Amino acid sequence: MMQHLIKLYMNLSASFWFVPAVMMLLAAAAALGSTALDQALGSAWVNDIGWVWSGGADGARSVLSTVAGSLMTVVSVVFSLTITTLAQTSSHFGPRVLRNFIADRGNQLVLGTFVATFLYCLLVLRTIRSVQEQTFVPYLSVNLGLALTVASLAVLIYFIHHLSQSIQAEQLIAGIGKDFEQSLPMLFPEQLGHPDANDADRAWLTPERWAHAWAVCAETSGYIQHVDEQRLMSLASGGQLLLRLTRRPGDFVSRGAPLLHGLPGTEPETGLEEQLCACFVLGRQRTPYQDASFYLQQLIEIALRALSPGINEPYTALCCIDWLGACLRGMAGRPLPSPMRRDVSGQLCVIAPAPGFDELARSTLGPLRLAGAGNPDVVVHLLQTLAGLAPALQREADRRAIHEQARLLGQAAADRLSGAERDRIEPSLRETLGILSATKPVANHNPDRYI
Repeated sequence: MMQHLIKLYMNLSASFWFVPAVMMLLAAAAALGSTALDQALGSAWVNDIGWVWSGGADGARSVLSTVAGSLMTVVSVVFSLTITTLAQTSSHFGPRVLRNFIADRGNQLVLGTFVATFLYCLLVLRTIRSVQEQTFVPYLSVNLGLALTVASLAVLIYFIHHLSQSIQAEQLIAGIGKDFEQSLPMLFPEQLGHPDANDADRAWLTPERWAHAWAVCAETSGYIQHVDEQRLMSLASGGQLLLRLTRRPGDFVSRGAPLLHGLPGTEPETGLEEQLCACFVLGRQRTPYQDASFYLQQLIEIALRALSPGINEPYTALCCIDWLGACLRGMAGRPLPSPMRRDVSGQLCVIAPAPGFDELARSTLGPLRLAGAGNPDVVVHLLQTLAGLAPALQREADRRAIHEQARLLGQAAADRLSGAERDRIEPSLRETLGILSATKPVANHNPDRYI
């Protein structure tokens, strides 16, 4: 049940229809409530307030009909502009950034405001009666409809501004970088798992220990979107089990592929396999909730497209490098989660593959290094960005990873650049390698903490 609720939440949070649908329900409730209040108040109060609308039944019908018809035209234009923007964004920045636009609350609220106002006007329109004996004009509801119309005009102006801002490369890239920075506390919590790994813990990482373990396999194919780690810990602790995850969020698994291995025994107890499998949420696409490399790969995709011969926008790639540096700096300043997860009694229950800084640095900087090695501007900017990471590198493994990326970048650039261009990058390369070589990790750091 929890698995379905988590998947439903992730689908709704990234959907384009949910917020407008909720706003339509609220508009329907507002229409019913305001007309009921109109029946209770009557029409005498209108004469006491000079600035409100106070026409007859025919005038009310005309006002609401005009508003409803105009809003449908506006909704059509807004929807067309949104689809056109999505198509252009997909072709220019890559299809994987479309999720950012679809999940954008501003676009959802704009569409929701228009369709909600349209529905409100229709529902109020049906209550107007002009028969002489039973004349009913919902003055409060009509004036509320006019107020919603004014709000819709303000929202339309906001939409035009927001759309023109969101399709700019700098704004899009900055949005991805900000999303990653906001997700850092969830992706890399201050404390997760056992802080130090001893020899006994490291022995469980050897394949021989798991040669006769039982496996829990995926029931369907897809990307791992969420892993319920607390539930896994509870099942392992209660059953005196040791579980080792073979996949992590963001990985693709085929139907029948193992999700985790367990000990002791040769097969799980009855019903346990279903409970363990329910801790994994699989879907058709990756999500950023537990996937540390999701936003980083979005930035890399934009940078690689910008450096491609078909687009050739190196300054867009430079902007991506700036935000990649900010993201890597944020990771370097945080303690990384240990793969060893213990319960409150100290029992080792779960071994989960944890993303390391060096791994993420290689997976993001590697493709960018290969694509940008032929552009001296990109090479120099990337070297300067790597040098700027030096003060934040708190672990020896992190420093070595960045130093290796700088060295490989220099080699790739030397192979692809001419003599004059090679001479241009030499000072930056020497300076970056010197800074990274001189950087010392934080004192009292235990490298065994991050297996």
